[in-house]
Amino acid sequence: KTLQYNVDILLNDLQLQPFEVKHNDFSPPMECAMDRTPAPPVHTNPPPPTTPVPWSVGHFSVTDGTTNTCILLKLAAQFSFAYETTMDTTERAIFYLPPDAIATGTCNAESGMITLTFSNDYSLSVRFAIVGNGVYSITEIKVTWVEKPPLFPNAKNRDESHTESVYPHLGALAQLGESYRCNSAQRFSFSAIADKAVVEISQLKVQPFQVTGNTFGTESVCGMDETTPGPSTVRQPIATRGSTTPSSRGTPTVPAVNSTESAPPPSGPSGGIIAAAVVVPVVVIIIVGVAGFLFYRKRQQDSPLVAGGLE
Repeated sequence: KTLQYNVDILLNDLQLQPFEVKHNDFSPPMECAMDRTPAPPVHTNPPPPTTPVPWSVGHFSVTDGTTNTCILLKLAAQFSFAYETTMDTTERAIFYLPPDAIATGTCNAESGMITLTFSNDYSLSVRFAIVGNGVYSITEIKVTWVEKPPLFPNAKNRDESHTESVYPHLGALAQLGESYRCNSAQRFSFSAIADKAVVEISQLKVQPFQVTGNTFGTESVCGMDETTPGPSTVRQPIATRGSTTPSSRGTPTVPAVNSTESAPPPSGPSGGIIAAAVVVPVVVIIIVGVAGFLFYRKRQQDSPLVAGGLE
């Protein structure tokens, strides 16, 4: 039968095989795209966000052999060491200074040193010395570590001990009897190979000389912290030879301001002379004008043409 136009035919449950029919039965079917049941979506839970390990700030002190405190120190530190594994790969051990590290050290009138030890085999030492007339600085930072679990898993050189020092050129930090504060992170590398052994120190506050009452003295703030307002007792960094930190103790220079206001009119004797020079000629001109007008009118009245009229 011939189909007319505008006729729709709906087919469903369709299965056909026009070639190579065997045993009067269908071969294994090939399904159309509409019959393919989509696989249920696989919901995978995203990995939990990595929570950074907080830097714990430890408070430490050293006494001079009696009950007198000679060094006060507050800081947080992160250690990062590259090491070889038993699989011949390079891994990195990253750990933090615990706030309960054991503090030991020595101090005298000219120098001092504090060592923070934890887990028996790891330590951070800081040495201080007077470097000028009444000012001090950090002259050495030393770190000791051992490649062993759990901080160094699968270490190839297991139980190998390392001790490295760095001698930073920080310049004068503060005057004797004052504390030095630097909350900003400072990075110290202990190897000629980049990033092989790195210690990062932050939230630093220290006073190695003339500690009074077991409390920090007036603060001297590092240049990196200058953008953070401090209390009124905060001192600016001490300017020394070679230092790039400008001194803030001078009086700031106020730039000149170009005035756009109009000058006031002149006053006094010179102003009176100028006024008189202007007023007198005007008065004279008015008088002459009035006299000329009166004279002209008088001539008109005396004229015969005006008095007798035209005959």
